[in-house]
Amino acid sequence: TFLNKQKRLFFAVNIPAETKKRIAKELLTEVPSDKWRNVKTENLHITMRFLGHLPGDTIAKIEEQVSELKKFDSFETELAGVGHFKNRVLWLGVGKGSEELKLLSKKLCSLLEVTEERFHPHATLGRNKGSNAEETDFLIENLRKKWVSETIPVESIDLMESVLHKA
Repeated sequence: TFLNKQKRLFFAVNIPAETKKRIAKELLTEVPSDKWRNVKTENLHITMRFLGHLPGDTIAKIEEQVSELKKFDSFETELAGVGHFKNRVLWLGVGKGSEELKLLSKKLCSLLEVTEERFHPHATLGRNKGSNAEETDFLIENLRKKWVSETIPVESIDLMESVLHKA
């Protein structure tokens, strides 16, 4: 069917496997699964731009549009700080390197000819499925004690597909 040809696409910075394991061990294990739906360890990343549902046959065109973005100088960014967006999304923030990520996001939007949205570099840890504001604040306080920071390289921005699963 037509819907099967649609892909949920986004651009992201991938996080090294060892760092993903550390995030899972130190943070995700502390997030109550009855209140939050955690991102799977292998799917942890820093989203640069969500594109939405697009026909699969547009992937080559999108890759071509952003090809010049492949030529940036690699830099380091620091995964630091834990927070949430309106008690809906739990995230691991970006410290050092966030300005470089913001510039890349701006360039990405320009190349894709899409309106630039407010960009807050982060790695989503989980989505709320029943945590009230007080519980979320307590959880974040706890996670901030467990995670100081980790520096990772930013060497590429990759076009990725998001496959939604009902939890």
